[in-house]
Amino acid sequence: MSDYKFVSTDAEEIVQALISAYEQLTGTAIQPASPERLFISWVADMIVQERVLINYTANQNLPSRAVGANLDNLGELFYDKDRPQAQKARTTMAVTISAAQSGATLIPAGTRFTDANFTLYWATQADAYIAAGQTTGTVDVICETAGEIGNGWVAGQIQTLVDISNIRYYQSCANTAESDGGADTATDAEYYALMRASEDAYSVAGPMGAYEYWAKQVSTNIIDVKAQMLEEESEYTCDRYGDCFFVGGYWLDVTLTSLNVYIPGTPKVKVTPDTDYTAVYSEGLLKITAVSGGALDGVNEIIVTINCTDAGHVSIYTLEKDGDSGEGVKASALIKTAIQEACNERTIRPLTDFVEAKDPGTVNYSINFTYYIPARSVKPAAEIEADVAKAVKEYRKWQSAVMGRDINPSKLISMLMETGIKRVAVTSPTFQSVPGNLPSETPKYAVCTSETVVNGGFEDE
Repeated sequence: MSDYKFVSTDAEEIVQALISAYEQLTGTAIQPASPERLFISWVADMIVQERVLINYTANQNLPSRAVGANLDNLGELFYDKDRPQAQKARTTMAVTISAAQSGATLIPAGTRFTDANFTLYWATQADAYIAAGQTTGTVDVICETAGEIGNGWVAGQIQTLVDISNIRYYQSCANTAESDGGADTATDAEYYALMRASEDAYSVAGPMGAYEYWAKQVSTNIIDVKAQMLEEESEYTCDRYGDCFFVGGYWLDVTLTSLNVYIPGTPKVKVTPDTDYTAVYSEGLLKITAVSGGALDGVNEIIVTINCTDAGHVSIYTLEKDGDSGEGVKASALIKTAIQEACNERTIRPLTDFVEAKDPGTVNYSINFTYYIPARSVKPAAEIEADVAKAVKEYRKWQSAVMGRDINPSKLISMLMETGIKRVAVTSPTFQSVPGNLPSETPKYAVCTSETVVNGGFEDE
């Protein structure tokens, strides 16, 4: 993002203004090689440098342009005062002793574990015990080094006890789950985005933006959050009153797009809107009127199905950044638990809400294309090939970064053409709509299941 220019830094413009002012004050014309001209050029240079500092200082007072400590100091203007700091990854260790004991075996707080290469150290935070009569017990451990570096240690990779004297009869240990929850300190861009989102957090009435803000606070690895009030189809049986049938409720689908009317039976028979009935919703009352001569003539009972919002039921869907590829993936169990806890805090969640962290759905796609390099390209073919691979990686990250983002081959082509290729023939993906922007839709995100990239060689213009 470019900085605002509050004052001009055009050196020639400043020199001309100084020369004009000097000539008006002294009545003397300044020649290009005169000492006065050299002195004015030096003064103009000082003015330009000061104006550069003025512009920089002014921009550092704008949260969208501020960086580093300057941005931190602007945090007090927002609900979100502090930059999220690096967080430590967690996992669970299984500790085995050589023989079951008649009493519990202590695993003291502060006991450390590591991998075969002593890369990172993991420590228990509280006393834990292997129960009497048991040979194995589990204990939660936290990485002593904060950041994403602690994520992704698969089960069994942490298998060395550092403080052997801490556990009597010790035999072996291993982590039982992949480590997760580590996050780096928020970048300036991430911190600024949280500042903007924090404006929604002032309300305690449960707005969508507030839930999404508090969920994002859990980890800087979270790249997208959607909070939705659950909407699902409900069925009602209605008796006839004159020519009408009624369903009451402010939670009904007021657009009536999901309304269906049936005559009871086995199977039930669906009737046709306008031909067999008309429907109107007003002030919490759905009125269905039978059309004379239609299928509802003589019918005293109907079945109505319509989408209804489940008042107070909030579902929070989350994507986090994969540590290796950078693509969006479903949040881990640890992250979802942390979101559940954060959004259920009594100072955050409205008393009547039920909040749960859920996984978004997926829409699969594949990448398959052939690209051609200009025969007279000044850019080496090897460099183009590397740039094409990088563009595909960036496209996959972009495509999976947001729930509800349609699968868009035009974006892929645009990114590939910037690498210096002549043309590209894309077999897949094809355009595909991804649900996630309507309350009645479970949010989904795009997942690449296969990748085939073919270099078609040189091609004349």
